[in-house]
Amino acid sequence: MTITITALNSHPMAARDWRVIRAFAGRLKKWANPYEVRLVSFRAMKEPAHRAVHPFGQIPTFEEGDLALFETGAIVFHIAERHAGLLPDDANARARAITWMFAALNTVEPPILERETARLLEGDKTWYEERLPLVEDRVRDRLDQLSGRLGDADWLDAAFSAAT
Repeated sequence: MTITITALNSHPMAARDWRVIRAFAGRLKKWANPYEVRLVSFRAMKEPAHRAVHPFGQIPTFEEGDLALFETGAIVFHIAERHAGLLPDDANARARAITWMFAALNTVEPPILERETARLLEGDKTWYEERLPLVEDRVRDRLDQLSGRLGDADWLDAAFSAAT
């Protein structure tokens, strides 16, 4: 059964869809799961056909047979649960990996998205030049915190997982 992941056709590497594609497409291939990436435009994301899969008209989505998922975290978690090696077997290590999955979406990513929104949509505003350094400081602070946690380790929590 082919897996289909939607991605934004105009800027896929800066969108949340890229996390699903980058983190797992290679692994899905490795386990012989066929997949395809369906590119959609901003306009197509708001059309009824796409909203039938993602009620908020966003990306990514994940479709496999009669299963349709939306929200990056839900998709990553689903894939990780179904493929050995993406979540630790140990219950505590698994819980920590899931914590890092949520942290990526809810703690690390928001200031980065805020910065990109400012750069893409607010550059023509009179207050942009004053705001951008504040937003960039928030990104730098969050990445410094993450870097401090990682230290010299290869992974955030002992070994590779869906959270890394």
